[in-house]
Amino acid sequence: MARRDGRLDPVRIELCWNRLVSIASEQAATMVNSAFSTVLGEMEDLSAAVFDARGVMLAQSVQGAPGHLGTLSIGMDHIVDAVGPAGFGAGDVFITNDPWLVSGHKHDLTVVTPVHRETDLVGFTASNCHTVDIGGRIFSAAAEAVYEEGLQIPIMKLFDAGEPNDTLFRIIEDNVRSPELVLGDLAAQVSANHVAGDRLRALMDLEDLADLSGIADEITARTERKMRQAIAALPDGTYRGRVMLDGFGEPLTIAVAIAVADDEIEVDFAGTSPQIAKGVNCVLNYTKAFVFYALKCALSPDIPNNDGTLRPIRVSAPEGSILNARHPAPVGGRHLVGLFVPFAIFDALAPAIPDRIVAESSVLGAVTLAGEGDDDAPYVFTFFCSGGMGARADRDGLDATAFPSNVANAPVEVIEQVAPIRFTGRALIPDSPGAGRFRGGAGQRIGLKLRSGNAATVSTMFERALFPPRGVRGGGDGGPTRLSLDGRPIDPKRGFRLEPGSEFVIETPGGGGYGPAGRREPWGADGSG
Repeated sequence: MARRDGRLDPVRIELCWNRLVSIASEQAATMVNSAFSTVLGEMEDLSAAVFDARGVMLAQSVQGAPGHLGTLSIGMDHIVDAVGPAGFGAGDVFITNDPWLVSGHKHDLTVVTPVHRETDLVGFTASNCHTVDIGGRIFSAAAEAVYEEGLQIPIMKLFDAGEPNDTLFRIIEDNVRSPELVLGDLAAQVSANHVAGDRLRALMDLEDLADLSGIADEITARTERKMRQAIAALPDGTYRGRVMLDGFGEPLTIAVAIAVADDEIEVDFAGTSPQIAKGVNCVLNYTKAFVFYALKCALSPDIPNNDGTLRPIRVSAPEGSILNARHPAPVGGRHLVGLFVPFAIFDALAPAIPDRIVAESSVLGAVTLAGEGDDDAPYVFTFFCSGGMGARADRDGLDATAFPSNVANAPVEVIEQVAPIRFTGRALIPDSPGAGRFRGGAGQRIGLKLRSGNAATVSTMFERALFPPRGVRGGGDGGPTRLSLDGRPIDPKRGFRLEPGSEFVIETPGGGGYGPAGRREPWGADGSG
């Protein structure tokens, strides 16, 4: 691959880069195709990536939740530091769900597999996915301490030299409500990592690479240069933004100051609300992931996703705030805060790059039901609900698409097959989009009842009831979140008991509009109407 002057051949670099992305994407596809749960198999709440032997992220899958992908790189640093190079043996597989080490709550299981070539450690494959249950309370934001939120697994071996850690598997099995789904999805992660490891070794054989550090340095250095060029195009200065959240009982604030100096950015969340005794708090890893994602979307969306993107960006948040929570703060519903970080970033940068931001969106809502079916077998099931995406400078927002998360809406038919639920309706809400030269995306109205004769415990996690998605540059606000039980409004974040025959209805928000509605073309400037 090297030229006579010692530099890496650019054509081969490009080919290797495409192969690496393909490897990570095949890894993610293997997880989806092998999944036991709808959360992984249909909603694709996952991430997958490949790393060199130092833990430098080379490439990530084309699908994957931004919060997972950003935290996977940070989590790998923690795991490499904790285990040390000599601790990664052939056939080993490591696991953790420590919120402060990886992706911010216990329902995300991170699996890391060292890749060896003969006896040499040459890289890692890693994956992360949302598990349907981890014990403790069902998936919710109701806990008052992290200890209530289920089983916590420190960094440890799931497999040791190819042999399963039977004690750990037994502990997991005995602590979750749906062991078949949890352990089945975990097996999918392990298998996917092995597939990606095989592909990495094949790539190294094909390109005659002794290790991956050279290609890693070249790819990440190129990415870093591109990101620095994008930052340097911004005028130097400090830009400030703010987002208000419903919170629990009283509103919460995300405040941000973005300092741009030459080709570097410092993002400071001083002024953000203190952490609270409910599970919406974020660890700093998760906050950083959405800062990186938002800045990449706004400044340089076309460059590769790897560790080079992160190097020119520094992120800080006050310790003990909702964006840098201290242990043992509850963090189960951290998406109810973390997913709003990009909108604070966009609010700050709007004066500098107004044509490259997105109006506020619905973000992601979650519903978890737990109970017993008619056969008295226990079940737990989570599905996610998307509202409308905010409009952009040149097009309408997407309907029922929850930016910045890209977790999919599971089909009604699939949900009804795997949970004792019957949907009474699912449709877009016509008056929910924020008006504008480009309108926001529409939210959706979802109604459901139980098919089982047994009642269910329901956890709901939704934002945007008090502060609907804001429009930008003269665009209108989207419609708010509304939840009801038999026609009576209920709190979007507090659980309830769903009795047989009762109807639960969810109305997700519409996205904010972009620009004054008076400037809209009769059928939309993009032909959308």
